[in-house]
Amino acid sequence: MADHGRVNVFASPWDVELVAESLLGIRRFNDFQAALGISRHVLTLRLRHLVADGVMTRERYQSGPDRFEYALTDKGRDLVPVLMAMRQWSARWQSSSVEGRRGAGGGIQGS
Repeated sequence: MADHGRVNVFASPWDVELVAESLLGIRRFNDFQAALGISRHVLTLRLRHLVADGVMTRERYQSGPDRFEYALTDKGRDLVPVLMAMRQWSARWQSSSVEGRRGAGGGIQGS
């Protein structure tokens, strides 16, 4: 399948959450896990993806065992307007999509 020039930064919904959490500054693995409730395995995979894509940096802050801090790169910080637009779009359309399903018989019945 052709990508038609699209960038696949947000390959997972977790990627959006990780970038948003990183807006708070330098974060550690346990910070992400505690804030998002994400499994260690999925968190490891998603952080690797974001680092490989140049959205985040990974810097060792402790050896034996190795522990790392993560921060947004310039490329990652450039995603802030994208995140804001996505949240605004969601806020605008979330309630109308629920209303639309009620009116169209989409399975949401009166509560």
